[in-house]
Amino acid sequence: MSSEFSQKYLGKGKNTKKRNKMILTFTLLIISFLCMCFLCFAFIYTENNKKAITSSATQPASSGVTLSSQEETTDSSYGLKEASNTDSPVTINVMMIGDMLIHRGVYRSGTTDNVNYNFDHLFANILDDIEEADMRIVNQETILGGTEMGLDEYPNFNSPQEIGDAEVEAGFNIILHATNHALDKGLTGLNTTVSYWKTNHPEMSVLGIYDSQEDADEIYVYEKEGFKVAVLNYTYGTNGIPIPQSAPYCVNMLEDEEKIRDDIRRAKQLADMVIVSPHWGSEYVYYATSYQKEWTELFLEEGVDVVIGTHPHVLEPVEEFTREDGHRMVVYYSLGNFVSNQDEIPRMIGGMAKLTLVKEGNSARIESYSIEPLVTHKLFGYKLITTYKLSDYTNELALQNAIRRDTPQCTDSRCVCGADITGLPSHSASNFTLDFCQQFSKAVLGDMYDY
Repeated sequence: MSSEFSQKYLGKGKNTKKRNKMILTFTLLIISFLCMCFLCFAFIYTENNKKAITSSATQPASSGVTLSSQEETTDSSYGLKEASNTDSPVTINVMMIGDMLIHRGVYRSGTTDNVNYNFDHLFANILDDIEEADMRIVNQETILGGTEMGLDEYPNFNSPQEIGDAEVEAGFNIILHATNHALDKGLTGLNTTVSYWKTNHPEMSVLGIYDSQEDADEIYVYEKEGFKVAVLNYTYGTNGIPIPQSAPYCVNMLEDEEKIRDDIRRAKQLADMVIVSPHWGSEYVYYATSYQKEWTELFLEEGVDVVIGTHPHVLEPVEEFTREDGHRMVVYYSLGNFVSNQDEIPRMIGGMAKLTLVKEGNSARIESYSIEPLVTHKLFGYKLITTYKLSDYTNELALQNAIRRDTPQCTDSRCVCGADITGLPSHSASNFTLDFCQQFSKAVLGDMYDY
């Protein structure tokens, strides 16, 4: 019996184990298959989702949906803004004052010890006008060789470099140096002046005198939002002092017509408008001379837009010219002195040129222009001499002006008090009043000035 039991049930146990092993193997195969199916499905789903995202990012967004980063949005806005600025009108406001004629009475006003100097007081009454302009131009009549060269006045000027510091502090950004006094202290004085500007104020644009041919050949161009205005500066002469053979480029001379024409043509290629500032004309004459008119004709022929003259030390008229093809040119023959210690009444009255230039598309034009009469308030003492706009000047100030004391007597051949141009009946230094300044400005400027 035991033998049969063993054979019957032990044999049956072996078969059961074999069957269970097969079931387990089959089950594992099914589980593996299902896992593989799940992984394949997950992979396919992920890939399809990636393609959908990529497609959305590269195609224009549908209405109401934005799929762009902040950086992309900013770049897009910037591009649109630039395009808008290019098409919109761009305005450049220009202002310029006349001769900074630094006599002893002027440079002594900036010091109490003949060592330390400050001249901020000279511009204190026109700071707002300077700030309102883009191009802020001053005619620096005298060289700035500084105290180390020895300060000097007429006829061979040399001025404190602190004059330049004050011009920078006031806000001027374009300095004109092509004047008849450029070589008063020879090439050394000129080079010292150029070096002062390059070393102390390299951001300033200094025109008219140079220490290299390379700098002399360069055309200065002011630019604002793509609107470009070139400025050229020349002088009629250097008081008989010859240009050094070793530096024929050192002063821009108003002599060679072909060179001047070439400069203007190059400037027109570089810029939308051209301003020329010539140091020209006859001193103490209230009208344009034939010499000035000849150059004016050349400037008009070449397409100059604005001419702002200096040198006569008195005001001269402002005129507008229109060429046959419609090109307009405005000429300020002379802005007179901004500050000086001269001793004749008319030399106390100068002018500030103001222009608004506009570029719209590819066209540039003079939108408006004017001149603001100025008065040198001549007093002696620390920070006392200064310059006022005539519109801010008072009769009380006029009666304090030292020019009432310093003006010499008129002669039969020469009037130095201004009575000849204003029509006043008497020749006297006491003619200098607020009313005289207004009448004088009106007599010279005509419709350009009302009071």
